[in-house]
Amino acid sequence: MANNVKFGVEEKTSAMQPGGKPSITVMLPHSFASDIPSLREATVRIGFVGRVLATFRVEELLLYPDKPGSPDIRNARLVKEILDYLTTAPYLRKKLYPLKQSLRYAGLLPPLNIHTHPDADAVKEEGVHYRQALVTASGETSTVEAGLGRPLKIHKKLPKNSIVNLKISVKAGRIKYKLLPKKSSEVYTGFRTRIAYSLAEELKRYGARIATSRLGMPVTEAFQRLEELMKSNDRVCVVFGASDRGLREIAEDLGLEYDQLFSITVNFAPNQAVKTIRTEEALAYTLAILNTI
Repeated sequence: MANNVKFGVEEKTSAMQPGGKPSITVMLPHSFASDIPSLREATVRIGFVGRVLATFRVEELLLYPDKPGSPDIRNARLVKEILDYLTTAPYLRKKLYPLKQSLRYAGLLPPLNIHTHPDADAVKEEGVHYRQALVTASGETSTVEAGLGRPLKIHKKLPKNSIVNLKISVKAGRIKYKLLPKKSSEVYTGFRTRIAYSLAEELKRYGARIATSRLGMPVTEAFQRLEELMKSNDRVCVVFGASDRGLREIAEDLGLEYDQLFSITVNFAPNQAVKTIRTEEALAYTLAILNTI
């Protein structure tokens, strides 16, 4: 970066829910993509899921146990690792992810292209952009690496090795930056991936719990109820079954009462002309419809 570029710090702003819409959590089973024998193909499918989640501003992906004893926990960790890699800005990946077998095909992942993953030349242009930063040191002040050619100082104690988001303003060769709150109305900062160990316990955290199933109410008939749920709850979860079992079968396997788990069960692809719909395809169809509400 040019030597005449100057850095300054701006004050932080308050947070709001983007667009006034509820935050959405997507729930996929631990076994997602475990039926794919090739790591290469699994990586591509997981990357597609990441793109869909980011497209529709999903806040969290939760991987839930779909069999007693969580036999697919290792697979869930693989899914999380690949998605965590994808949601990390490219200029931070080498610092956080050493070469390893599980990320062998990471080069096939599609760019997420969210606003906190800026182009390399973004800082050369006048105006505002956003970027992720890695906290490399923490004390009374924190030092962060934001891919700007030099470390930045934040006048706040931040957890070391955590990732934060910055707003960068460039004007007349001067760069000003400020720390964004975790939830900001200014920009979508990506989704997080979390592994859960109890489907029933996790569902209790949500006011609206939408199950997806080809046996559910056709979305054309359920739209009004979906609208009510989306507009009357701050937190909504959308739950998908496994490749070989629907949510009713999963609930039965886990010893749960299906009818007590969900607010509504919806078929988001009524009159489908294909025998089966892949989970990642159902995810795209479902979120596209919910995004219109």
